[in-house]
Amino acid sequence: MQSKSKINMTEGNYYNWYERMGSTIPHDMRIGEDMFIISENQMAGSVETPRKVEVTTFIITDAGNARAQIDGRSFSVQSPCITIVLPGQTYQMMEVSEDIAFRAVIMSQRFTDSLMNSYIGASKLKTMVQEYPILDISHDVVSFNTYYNMLLRTVQSPVKNFRLESARHLTLSMLYYYAKKLEGAAREKDKRQLHYEKFISDVHCYYKINRTLPFYAGRLGVSVTYLTELIKEKHGMTAADYIDKHTATECMALLNSTSLSINQISRMMNFPSSSVFGKFFKRMTGCSPTEYRGENI
Repeated sequence: MQSKSKINMTEGNYYNWYERMGSTIPHDMRIGEDMFIISENQMAGSVETPRKVEVTTFIITDAGNARAQIDGRSFSVQSPCITIVLPGQTYQMMEVSEDIAFRAVIMSQRFTDSLMNSYIGASKLKTMVQEYPILDISHDVVSFNTYYNMLLRTVQSPVKNFRLESARHLTLSMLYYYAKKLEGAAREKDKRQLHYEKFISDVHCYYKINRTLPFYAGRLGVSVTYLTELIKEKHGMTAADYIDKHTATECMALLNSTSLSINQISRMMNFPSSSVFGKFFKRMTGCSPTEYRGENI
């Protein structure tokens, strides 16, 4: 088992990085200057300054969590996941938990170019990786561990002649698998965004008629739990809170902008009684409808 070493994954360009790594990565964990394997590394705290990297880095996070900034975009790193950082990207790690544990595969620009020249759809893959650089692998740990372990055996093989070519084929196979997973993640993200947008639209259309979560979840064909978590993720509040807030805002607008009586507004908003409407309004605003209208005349 290799000893754990403290390595800053983001410092310097490729050549400076290589000079630093040359003394820390054993010869049986690399293929010349083209591929390095880092096993069981513990990340040494946060990296405050973003750096451009001139290598391709696959980071398999096995434990812990962090935040990553890649080309100015912030991402949550939650184990188990794999992160791909491409040559020329700006990369920064922050808020690194004390139990962070990762393994990494680092490839030179030259090796990366040879991969992309052999990869059908390389341009599309690059775009997807830039859009989704971090992939949850909680359901694919075995597959990515198999790739890593086979690559490690290849790097450590006593037969030196074909190690780089073997590593290239293994990595190509992994990239095709990774691309398939990225496409699935993109579709799931698109589906969640559509669900979110339809929920917002439905609330605006039907809030006077129905303000129950099962109604809106049913229109989307999803569970109440899924809907609650989705709106919390997208809007910072639960679905029920969003419905209540929108309803209260509309009630305030009616009180401010019309001469409708409180009883008329209550009926228009489909409350069972003026009393129920009054209690709802006070819960949402801290004052009664009468007090609110008096303060805003």
